[in-house]
Formats: sequence, structure tokens, C-alpha cells
Amino acid sequence: MHGDQHSRNFAAIRVATTEQAEPSEVRFRNKLTELSERLDDVHAFAKGRFVQWKPGLRNRKLPEYGEPAIVREVLATPMFDQCDEAKCAGGPLFGEPLTLVLAIFDPDGDFLEFRYDGRRFEPFEE
Repeated sequence: MHGDQHSRNFAAIRVATTEQAEPSEVRFRNKLTELSERLDDVHAFAKGRFVQWKPGLRNRKLPEYGEPAIVREVLATPMFDQCDEAKCAGGPLFGEPLTLVLAIFDPDGDFLEFRYDGRRFEPFEE
């Protein structure tokens, strides 16, 4: 092995072995920042498009991650859920703007429509 090549390999090994894992507090903050930015990355959807949850942003039981939903309607004015969970300011659904009507299959194979926060979805890529 030539001297230059040996030096580069040694430097790469030294960097790899001396780098320590980020402290959990830093990883936690980085993940919060990443998901916050992902939520802010809004897509324009139209009726008939297939969508899926953005990674880390699913807040409903259906659809599953990686499962497509079809856009039935893009709401011009957001709706706000009136269920008990959405009425409590301490709940995760409080004040969530519902901007998409999506259709999915339930576990029994029935076609159902639900309202969702469009910021949590991205185009479904096959």
C-alpha cells in the first residue's frame, strides 16, 4: 500500500472510531426538527391522486404506513373535528385543520371516507 493511501485509510478509520454517537438529547432535537420541517413541506393534491402518510406523521389508525389512500376531495376551507378528543386543547387532534377527504379500505375491505390533515401526507410513489 502506498504511503498516501495508507494515510487516508488510517485517517478514515480514526474518524470512524473516534466519532461517538450523538447524545440522545441531540438526536431527540434533530428528530423533532426533521418532523417539524416534514409537516411544513406541503404538497398540492387533486381528486383522484393517491397519497400516503409522511414518515413519522401518522396520527390516525388508518391507513397503515405505506398503504395508499385516494383523494376524494380537497377542502377549500379546512374543517375542524368536533369529537371529544379534538375539543381538548391537550389532545393531539385539537385544532388540527382537516383539508383532505380520503378514501381507504377498512380491514373488512369496505370503502370508507375520512377527513385528514393534508400536511401529514405525500404523494404515493409505487
